[in-house]
Amino acid sequence: MTIEEGTENATRRQLVYVLLRDALRRYGIPARWIECQMLVVSSRSRGPGMYVRLVLKHWDYRMMNYTHAFQNALLTDIERFEPQSSEWLHGISWQLEVADTCPYVDMPDKSFWQEPVQRILPAAPMEPLAPAMPAMVHVSNIPSMPNRTASPEASQLAASALASDEAQAREDLEKLFAIRDNELNREAEEGRTPFGYEATKPAPL
Repeated sequence: MTIEEGTENATRRQLVYVLLRDALRRYGIPARWIECQMLVVSSRSRGPGMYVRLVLKHWDYRMMNYTHAFQNALLTDIERFEPQSSEWLHGISWQLEVADTCPYVDMPDKSFWQEPVQRILPAAPMEPLAPAMPAMVHVSNIPSMPNRTASPEASQLAASALASDEAQAREDLEKLFAIRDNELNREAEEGRTPFGYEATKPAPL
């Protein structure tokens, strides 16, 4: 179902997009690794609503290990900014479109699932031009990195990247407030009292 601009669903879609981008930046996850799709659904038990589909575009064992934690963090952000999200957000689903970035293309023998878990660390796909790592690396065999002093050029690049991130964060924050203001204005025009703005009532004695 198409989401029409200017509707509540369009506002919710923009809200989730901004919060996802903010979460990726906050946790240091490359933005190109995850795409977001908003699906309009209708449930017999819950009525009309939306689903967030997170499309994983790049395989990385760290991301696979923390998908559940990342999903919970994103849900918390959505609920914090939109307290009524439980009424329209039916859930989050994941879709893997990792192409050839995943080294595991075939299922292992059934005995694989019966063996005890070993303390091994699967290697993450490296960025282009980086040296390839072996398929499986034992944690005990990973050498420690030598201490190095960052060059002035590297420090300048890091400072520039930090300033860019801060500017993007401010821009996203402004978008979030604009989204919320539009939602409040729409509810006021429809004669609905926005959540959290209900008239106060005296407490019983």
